[in-house]
Amino acid sequence: MRSAARKKSALATAATAATALLALAAPLLASTPASAASLATWDKVAQCEASGNWQIINPTGQYFGGLQISMSTWRAYGGTQYADRADHATKQQQILIGEKILAGQGQGAWPNCGPKYNLGADHANPYPDAPTYPAPSSLANGTLVKSPNGPDVRVMIAGAGVPVAGSDVAPDKYDLGKVVVIDPNAFNGLPSAPPAGTVVHDQAGGANRYVIIDGAALPISASDWTEDGYNLRADYGLPTAWLQAAAQRTVSTGRVVMDQTGNDPSRYVVVNGAALHISGAEWTANGYNQQALMGVPTDWLASAATRQVPNGSIVQEVSGADSTVYVMAGGVAVPLTNVDFIGFGYDKRPLLGTPGQWLASAAAKAAPANGTMVKSLNDPTVWEIVNGKKRGMAGSEFGAGKRSFDDVVGVGSAFIAKFPTA
Repeated sequence: MRSAARKKSALATAATAATALLALAAPLLASTPASAASLATWDKVAQCEASGNWQIINPTGQYFGGLQISMSTWRAYGGTQYADRADHATKQQQILIGEKILAGQGQGAWPNCGPKYNLGADHANPYPDAPTYPAPSSLANGTLVKSPNGPDVRVMIAGAGVPVAGSDVAPDKYDLGKVVVIDPNAFNGLPSAPPAGTVVHDQAGGANRYVIIDGAALPISASDWTEDGYNLRADYGLPTAWLQAAAQRTVSTGRVVMDQTGNDPSRYVVVNGAALHISGAEWTANGYNQQALMGVPTDWLASAATRQVPNGSIVQEVSGADSTVYVMAGGVAVPLTNVDFIGFGYDKRPLLGTPGQWLASAAAKAAPANGTMVKSLNDPTVWEIVNGKKRGMAGSEFGAGKRSFDDVVGVGSAFIAKFPTA
């Protein structure tokens, strides 16, 4: 879209741009644009602009799709309700946004191709039977939405579309008679979790409050509610089933966190649900200071900081200065040989970076926690560690309602040999 619209956009002041965006809000929902063109005319413009290729990108990387619409114009006229940029949208969606541009700027928006095909003089609706949909961003929090192509319902919360289960409808008092139908691509593109830092509660009721971090719902204690300032944030009701599942999730591995109060200067990185302390030297040396820092509830952080990285997690120093790979077993970081790393299938698991000082401390621990089960690669015996000693386990100890072989951690034979037999 090699247009006057681009020049106008480059020269416009911030105030003018803001006014223009506000003025666009009403036309976005209009069923018939003030100016329009037939499908045949739009095809001619696309042939002129992009050789009829609706998924093309201009060699400059600035203009997209069959109508060569810039990113700023695509956003300003509501194109992101369909796709992030024009060439990712369908032909119909690009034309519908083209109609809005034509209504707002006239055929001069395509100075080389618009006048050539009398784009502004056509006045025909290219899709007379096409439904028009509201943009999700225009809908209030708590609005129920669905796609015209399926029965699934979501509720709009802070820009996300949180899934509503059938079991949620009655207890959460959702009125399915007020569901708003939105564009299917916009519906499918909605994030399913509210943004990090959103405070939520069960829509069905109850006093519990949570904060969403990476799709996980972290409980906010009664003392944290005011001390951490969560009581000053908007509090949204979420579908019961989704919230219950989110409360079982863990914060993403690699997420850097701190106490929400700001009173504790310590910083932590989350690894498989455990919060590992980051030393002052490692904060900058390992690049943690370059990552987004998220405040989390004080009590949740205190609990996460005492958790062990789960058994079987494969870890390595995040800086890469130490190439040794370890497996976690009862809080101990056990070094692995290449044979054990491959033999136990650990090469198929994600390798998790951890702060060096934390890893050195975990590797120096004398023995795994009581009850940890380990075995070496070439020995069928499963050993349970109890008070720094090892006990050979019988096969009868495993099975339904008993211990599980899935909880046994594969380690090197040298590690097992360090412990006397109980």
